[in-house]
Amino acid sequence: MEIRRYDDKIAVVTGAANGIGLSMVKRLVEEGARVAALDIDTETMEKEYAGQEEDIFKVYCDVSEKKSVDEAIAKVLGHYGRIDVLFSNAGIIGRQSLLDTTEETWRKVIDINLNGMFFVNQAVLRSMVEKGIKGAVVNTSSIASATVSTNTGAYSASKGGVTQFTKWAALEMAPHGIRVNAIGPGTSVTRITEGTRFNPERNEKFLRNIPMGRYGEPEEAAAAALYLGSEDASYITGVTLLEDGGFSLF
Repeated sequence: MEIRRYDDKIAVVTGAANGIGLSMVKRLVEEGARVAALDIDTETMEKEYAGQEEDIFKVYCDVSEKKSVDEAIAKVLGHYGRIDVLFSNAGIIGRQSLLDTTEETWRKVIDINLNGMFFVNQAVLRSMVEKGIKGAVVNTSSIASATVSTNTGAYSASKGGVTQFTKWAALEMAPHGIRVNAIGPGTSVTRITEGTRFNPERNEKFLRNIPMGRYGEPEEAAAAALYLGSEDASYITGVTLLEDGGFSLF
């Protein structure tokens, strides 16, 4: 049965060039949305979304730079006139131990995963409030916001921040009729998790601790995000939905 929860909706997706963001964009178009796809990797977006200009507006955006975010959101508003739903998904991972983590690595992970999410949320939420749009935001947090593993402290700290920011934004935006939630994917089959999946020791350890016995697919994370961004979740705000195959049960 065809699902059309996003007919006549304007959606923004950051980190849209690959992985979960790419799956979000494809699913949103299938469900009737017109989508602004934001990413720093415009070359990949050109390849992935070639010939889909009617449904997808591709915009360069470096989320770690507030000026770049503000310019990108201004372009989206100039093109579509409004934004109904935001999927703030851009993120990276850094693999260094606590004692070996460099200032450069720490700042880069925090700048993209946490500061970038804040810049995008703020710009989009301002537009929603100004235009009186009772919209929705779905941030991409992680199971790492609730559990930790060695060598990923900067990532866990950034995603913990995403989860807490989501609660704060949900509280302040509720009077405006705007819902703010997050998804918390476990280890999904994306570029960002190759360091785990392609390392035999880490791969075995992670799979052993996932009750469902497999990694998640980007499409599954996208499905969870689209649920939270739709009217199916009309009375849900401030939550981080863990989509992790049961990893957090241990």
